Amino acid sequence: MLFDVDEATRKRAKAPHEIFMLNLAGFHLMMAPAAIVMDVGYLGFLIPLALSLCIIALLWIRATTMTEDVSWFVRMHWRLAANRTRILLVGYLISGTIIGLALLATSGSDKGGIMMVALSRVAIVPVLLTVMACFVLESSGIYQAQRFEVPDGLVKRFPPPDDLPRWEAPEAVGSSPKDAGVG
Repeated sequence: MLFDVDEATRKRAKAPHEIFMLNLAGFHLMMAPAAIVMDVGYLGFLIPLALSLCIIALLWIRATTMTEDVSWFVRMHWRLAANRTRILLVGYLISGTIIGLALLATSGSDKGGIMMVALSRVAIVPVLLTVMACFVLESSGIYQAQRFEVPDGLVKRFPPPDDLPRWEAPEAVGSSPKDAGVG
């Protein structure tokens, strides 16, 4: 659903999506491969994971503790970004399960080191796939904030205040509600 909000509100609504995308780019697509190349061992997995979990915690805390003095539109975009972190957390869980099973399988083997290296590379795949999915979703989140939109599911779960004007003109994508004569 589209809403009539000002430019400053739209910029504040894009912030959580941009923070999450920086998390994805910085910790998953830059830091993790660099740590693996530098051969720091399992710290190559743990440091980016720990930093990413800190950003995810920040998103969740901010999304759940925003007060009523912050615009409803901005609060909904923080919730949207926080909800999308669940996808990445599922990727972490799957990868952690694979690594845990690999540790169990190789613990009694004399060739466990080689097998563990191979399985740890396989375990990265779920995180990489979820990172790519989150990139797409967060790009759409930035686009939605820019175009005055909040997904209908959030609107149903958290109804907007009555004084926030709605805009029902999807064919005028990219233009302002004020440009279209609304508001």
